[in-house]
Amino acid sequence: AKRLIFNSSIRKGFEIVLPKIYSDKWVIEAISKRKSHIRECVSEIAESQSTLKPGSVSLPVLGESWEVLYKTFDVKPPGTFVETTCLIKIQTPSENPFLAAETLQKWLHSKAYVYLPKRLEEIACDMNISYNNVRIKGQKTIWGSCSVKHNINLNRNLMLLPEHVIDYVLHNELVHLKIMDHQKRFWKELGKVLPTYHESIKVLESYEENEILYWALLKSREDKCGCSEKNP
Repeated sequence: AKRLIFNSSIRKGFEIVLPKIYSDKWVIEAISKRKSHIRECVSEIAESQSTLKPGSVSLPVLGESWEVLYKTFDVKPPGTFVETTCLIKIQTPSENPFLAAETLQKWLHSKAYVYLPKRLEEIACDMNISYNNVRIKGQKTIWGSCSVKHNINLNRNLMLLPEHVIDYVLHNELVHLKIMDHQKRFWKELGKVLPTYHESIKVLESYEENEILYWALLKSREDKCGCSEKNP
């Protein structure tokens, strides 16, 4: 490599990659020029990592909230959770916020696995439409999808959204079983079964812009950014 590379990642922190041949003076000068940028990145990383272990979690669609306790318990292996009334106990070493977030995702997945298929079936019955399989996933950028084989995928993070927004996504995918595109005919059909879908779209777009809490997205993305300095 002929460049000094600066990478920023929530998992690795701020990383400086040196080329095989370089001078100390050149490296120091390059770092000095980017001192403020490096400080900003380090601050952003620390802020992001602090959100990986929330003190509480609320699921609006269930009307329930839980306190989250992170602790090393003798009876459970790392990466497991125990749920009691209004409390989630996460079994994880205190120095590993990433394992804590991933374990909390398992808990969220279990909630989505129970609620979303049941609600989808209720709406499908009301619409008198059938589908084959439904799967709960940790999708990267989409809330739901359907295939030509009438299989439906739903994002577990839907559980963090208001009930009317979840219903919009479910109605959306079921209408797609009839009309696969987003042309005028699709929206007309959606309006028949869900006249208030415009309001739900606005709310969903705000979540996409402001993002779901980072702990719920950790496995779906790495917030990498970088720049480089050419070796003179």
